[in-house]
Amino acid sequence: MKKAALLLACACALLAAVTTGAVAVTPSQADTTGTNTTPQARAAGTHLRARYRHWRQKLHHYGVWRGRNLVRAAASDDREPTARELRHSIRRMKRRFANWTGTYEGRATINRFKVRHIPLWGKQKLASIAWCESRNDPHAVGGGGAYRGLYQFSFSTWRVVGGWGDPAAAPRSEQTWRAWVLLSKHGSGHWPVCG
Repeated sequence: MKKAALLLACACALLAAVTTGAVAVTPSQADTTGTNTTPQARAAGTHLRARYRHWRQKLHHYGVWRGRNLVRAAASDDREPTARELRHSIRRMKRRFANWTGTYEGRATINRFKVRHIPLWGKQKLASIAWCESRNDPHAVGGGGAYRGLYQFSFSTWRVVGGWGDPAAAPRSEQTWRAWVLLSKHGSGHWPVCG
C-alpha cells in the first residue's frame, strides 16, 4: 500500500510538472508581437542605386560579365531592391573587375581605350619611336636585356610610368599608353637616338 501511494504521488507530481511546463513553453501575446518578428529590409537609396548602375555600366563598357540585374529582378517580384543586396552586388562587381584587370586581356582592353585619347601628333611621334627602337616588335629585347618591348623601356622607367612586370610581356596597347605617359610628361629625352 505504501508503494502504491508513493507511485501515485510521483505520477501526480510528474503530471503537474508536464502541464505547467507546457504552459510555460507557449509564448504569450506580448512575446509574439515584439521580439520574434523579423524587421523589414531597408530599401536602397538613390545614391546606392546610382553606384550600382555605374558599376554595371563600367563592366558592360569593358565587356566584363555583370551578373544578374538585381533592380530588374526585384521589380519582377513587385518589390524594391534592398540596400544590402546592392552593396553586396557592388562588392562582387568591383572584385570581378579587379581580377579581370590583372589578366593580359584586361590590361590590353583597358589600355586600348586609353590609347584612343592620344592626340594625332602623339600617335605619329610614338609610331616613329617604335619603328626606330624595335622595328615595331612588342617583344623586342635590346641592350643585353636591359631594354625591352616596343619602345625599349628599362625596368625602372617602366615602373615610373605605372607598369609592372616585364615591359616586353605587356600588351602592345599598354606599352603604347605607358610610352605616351612618358613622352607627355618628360619629353622624348628617354629615347636619345630615336626621340
